Amino acid sequence: MRRRRATTAGGSAHRPRRAALAGLAALLTAALAVSGPGEVWAAFTGTTASTGNQLATETVFPDYRTAVQNSGPVVYHPFDDAYGSSTAGALAGTAGTYNGAATASSASTTAIATSAGGPRKAVRFPAGTHAAADATTSLDGGAVNTLKLTLEAWVRTGRGGAVVSLLPEGSTSASGRPQLYVNAAGQVCVGLTLESQTLQEVCGYDASDAKAWTSADQASPAWHHVAAVIDPTAPAGTVPCDSTGTQVVVYVDGAVVYDRGLCATWPRTLAGRWRVGSAPITTDVIAATGEMEGPAPDTWTGDVDEVAVYTGALSAAEIEKHHDVGRGTVAGDYAATVRAVPSLHLYWQLDGVPGPGSGRTVADASTHARHGTHHGYPVLPADGAPTGTSTPGTAVGLSGVNDVSTGAGRTTPAAFSTEVWFRSTGGTGPLASFGSSQTGTSTVPDVALYLTAGGNLAFSIRPLQRTVVSTRDHRDGVWHLATSTMSAGGRMRLYVDGVLVGEDASSTTTGTSTGFWRWGGGGDYSSFSPQPGAPFFTGRLDEASVYDRELSSEDVAIHWGARF
Repeated sequence: MRRRRATTAGGSAHRPRRAALAGLAALLTAALAVSGPGEVWAAFTGTTASTGNQLATETVFPDYRTAVQNSGPVVYHPFDDAYGSSTAGALAGTAGTYNGAATASSASTTAIATSAGGPRKAVRFPAGTHAAADATTSLDGGAVNTLKLTLEAWVRTGRGGAVVSLLPEGSTSASGRPQLYVNAAGQVCVGLTLESQTLQEVCGYDASDAKAWTSADQASPAWHHVAAVIDPTAPAGTVPCDSTGTQVVVYVDGAVVYDRGLCATWPRTLAGRWRVGSAPITTDVIAATGEMEGPAPDTWTGDVDEVAVYTGALSAAEIEKHHDVGRGTVAGDYAATVRAVPSLHLYWQLDGVPGPGSGRTVADASTHARHGTHHGYPVLPADGAPTGTSTPGTAVGLSGVNDVSTGAGRTTPAAFSTEVWFRSTGGTGPLASFGSSQTGTSTVPDVALYLTAGGNLAFSIRPLQRTVVSTRDHRDGVWHLATSTMSAGGRMRLYVDGVLVGEDASSTTTGTSTGFWRWGGGGDYSSFSPQPGAPFFTGRLDEASVYDRELSSEDVAIHWGARF
């Protein structure tokens, strides 16, 4: 990967498009010049500068926002406000007000994975419009070359412009102004104003570098995840602006496309108003001969969504994960995703279908060799759940009289999670359970995940009789991923298809000291409320796994996304 030369004030590599050592007054003048007559400034996620702004239809992976919130943003604006709303909500930071009418759009966003519960929204900015804060944000790193910052957004544009900017105002120094933008060649850039008003721009220019748009898709651009990380404590290289430094890093679609050392001292504090959309781009320059870069327009045209700011340097792994969760896909397939969890206890892919004379062993696909046993025979070698591989696997079909269990007992886990794919066209009964009996129906399970007579998914723990139940019937002939978790503190959570559908935070424990995991059966459920619809499951099961810890919401979302 080739990296672009850094641009600094007075440097010879590029000719500045604007005055390199712009003072505060000039910067404020530039900011005001973008503002048209009659604009209203309001709190961020905040104002938009034109009554032509629209809410563009968006689909987001159901737990993308949990992944973002787990990374600790200080500003997070999902742009998911109801049609016609004047309030722009925030999941971190202060909510704001839209300036002008917001109208719905039917713009397609199939690149971002579908959200349960219907499509969400993004903001569409016509040329020259923006959203901005009416309150100043102040960030303090405690010393120079200490403050870390990450800017992140999803964008769709065929023209470019400023995406996220911190614009200084009043008596605030212009030093440290961070800005994430897309230039006229589709390259994603980060611009900084350093101490002594030194300007720095970090962009890539190789033809192979990922772009926010290209000439081939300019008429119908796609959604892209973009991010910039400023970490003055990272390796700087041997000289200012060193191409071997990693203090400024730009990402497109989860991958590093260019990085650079800082060209001057990064200030201790940053202050100003956050703006999304059109803004003056002071650091942008005209490309030197032979480079692909083009000047970025001050006016943004396109859609923006899921804008987040962090006072920390997100790692490459975190940014890649945000992109992958947003896309609903992770590297590799479902099996690789499950095996990557360090606390995996067992993993039965249920691909082998036993019959008379072939044995009843269920192979463990983890590294622990915790094999299981079929009690009875599966109905047929059924098509398996969607696991992200080009060749689908097989599942077990259960007829309401047979099940699968672990071959050896184990002590009751203090914290655990179970996952299993199921498909039912009318059948009900237990999906997973843990209890003292390996076969039969004579003992009461201490842990159970099951379908009720009405097709609702339920997660129950005995002996304290804690139960969490979903609100819908899942007997629709579609593959579903059921996940149940319990923390060491006793918190129960139930997920369906990557989405949290219920929880019980009251303290509880499992009762059995030693027991067996079972799939499709599990014992005497007469004391359960609600009860399973049958003592054994009728339907298909696939990809059963157990973990010796509580999976996080983000973990569950990633597993659901790995089905693509």
